[in-house]
Amino acid sequence: MAVSAGFLKKIERWIIDEHSGEILYLPFQTLGNPYKARVILVGANPEPLLEVDASDSQILSETLVDSALFSDLFQDEIAEASREYKGSLHFASWVNENLREQVVLSSLNGLNLENENLKQLKKGKDPLYLRGFEIFKEVINEFEPEFLVIQGSAAYKLFLEQYKEQLIDIEVDNISASVQTLENSGVIAKLPLKNGRNVNILVCRSMGAFGKEGKTFGEFKEKLTQLL
Repeated sequence: MAVSAGFLKKIERWIIDEHSGEILYLPFQTLGNPYKARVILVGANPEPLLEVDASDSQILSETLVDSALFSDLFQDEIAEASREYKGSLHFASWVNENLREQVVLSSLNGLNLENENLKQLKKGKDPLYLRGFEIFKEVINEFEPEFLVIQGSAAYKLFLEQYKEQLIDIEVDNISASVQTLENSGVIAKLPLKNGRNVNILVCRSMGAFGKEGKTFGEFKEKLTQLL
């Protein structure tokens, strides 16, 4: 997908800290047009850890809609990423190959820093950290997906902290149950978007357990297949 001038400006507003002018955020990754994606897979924080000069903002923006280009440019960083991130890529590939649907990867907080720095900023409620939450809100309201898949206990805990009071049409007895308990429940609730539509919420274990084919995610994949 070619990145238009208008979309490039939006992406640069997301990736660049307006005060320092540095690239500090990783708002999403996908293959193709994110506006056509029905599913956003949501983790707690973005991966891989990148160090990109602000002068290369257009190049980074182009890789965010071209996962093959992203893999080529950041192969070393991807090699050092977590099992969860690599499992997320496998999940996106499985959905694309089997359901013919595109998946966008995103994070509840888009700040792309090392864990120690992230913890310090979180503890102090630094504006850089808080901006990370705002970016996620802007991303989901911009792309307007049908489904958010919240993966892993850490991400789901963070999701509830940010959005529990906004959830509607709750379908489960205990919205705060473990991700293992909620994984096979299908849509557990809905989250209203600014456009008036409601996005469906699903929960699953960390994609670190997905592997290449998601053999232990059989029932979850079946639920997703029915929905898509």
